Amino acid sequence: MSISTVKAGLDDIATAIRTEKQAMTNAKARISDGENNLNALASIHAESITEINGYEGTDPFEALSKDELEKLTTEFIALRNGASTAKTALAAVTEF
Repeated sequence: MSISTVKAGLDDIATAIRTEKQAMTNAKARISDGENNLNALASIHAESITEINGYEGTDPFEALSKDELEKLTTEFIALRNGASTAKTALAAVTEF
């Protein structure tokens, strides 16, 4: 293989790496946006959350609302933690 062919191969490899690094950088930015949106949910929906958390009776709608909020909270925490983990992992390969 000629030196110019090897050099062209190296350039192609560098281009592919640069392209994928940019894709991962973009993904990290989108994950950061998602994390910020998730972190804002409690403030945005504070009135509803406070109302539901105040339910104490045996009303079926209130019980269902409390149960659903609890399930959504569990999903929210898992998603928020996953976003943080993913962002940290992507930072390790895009910020050097």
